[in-house]
Amino acid sequence: MTSKDVLNNLKGIFVPIVTPYNRRGGIDEAAFRSNLRRYVKAGVSGVVVAGSTGEGPYLTERERLRLVELARPLISPPQLLLVGTGVETTGQTIHLSREAVALGADAVLVLTPGYFKNRMDSAALTAHFSAIADALRRPVLIYSIPQFTGIHIDPKTIGRLSRHGNIAGLKESSGNMQFLREVLKKSERGFCILAGSALIMLDALQAGAAGAVLGPANYIPRICMEIYRLYGQGEIGAARELQQRIIPMVQEVNVRCGIPGVKYAADLSGYKGGKPRPPLLPLRRAEERRVAAALRKIGIRPNRRSAA
Repeated sequence: MTSKDVLNNLKGIFVPIVTPYNRRGGIDEAAFRSNLRRYVKAGVSGVVVAGSTGEGPYLTERERLRLVELARPLISPPQLLLVGTGVETTGQTIHLSREAVALGADAVLVLTPGYFKNRMDSAALTAHFSAIADALRRPVLIYSIPQFTGIHIDPKTIGRLSRHGNIAGLKESSGNMQFLREVLKKSERGFCILAGSALIMLDALQAGAAGAVLGPANYIPRICMEIYRLYGQGEIGAARELQQRIIPMVQEVNVRCGIPGVKYAADLSGYKGGKPRPPLLPLRRAEERRVAAALRKIGIRPNRRSAA
């Protein structure tokens, strides 16, 4: 698939796939493959490996690249394989990105570096993302998730970066619609916005986003795709009704419980989530009960294999 083909297919619903672990704490490769085969069969637009939901910051470089090796044979065009490669330094990000591309990544998702927050101004971020994009032969997506990184990359900076020929878009995970709309105004035509929050998915699509990368797609992929399908067919009322139906569940599972909640919900929905990697802890019993109740309210019976 050429870079142009990748750009043409950066739309729809992407699963930021969880990373299951075995009893020794390493990647459970069989479980990862099992989940991925089901998402591909369900017809998602693609997957993100080693993203936030995949516990990317907790994976070693070798583990990130192994996930690419596992995923690439299972994903065929037009479905896309996006890989989280953003780390704290420009040089390390370029190295990891090149390795991911060599193993078959269609595009890389680069997190804003956030350790030295007070120095990550517009000039630093512009230089960082430009250098990465210059060094790669595959498209780069900026990944903004300020609630984790503490970095609020401003719309003007994104607008300037959108003019770089190899910076294809932005995964916007703050859930701030005002910010998303401002980015769309400042960016070049064709710059792809992928919403990272199921809570604003429909509003984002109506504003001009091309699609969404949704944590809940790990356990309700078909429902996420149905919202997108209804929107695409102009059935906005039905799409909004379905989105409103899942919002209480998303608030409980993704917002309140985070990665452990997503992995537990995946288990309850018939996928293979498992425990998170320390220092993240599994859900407490009370949290498990709340997650199970939230899934039941939308018709998912816990522990029953499903492709909701």
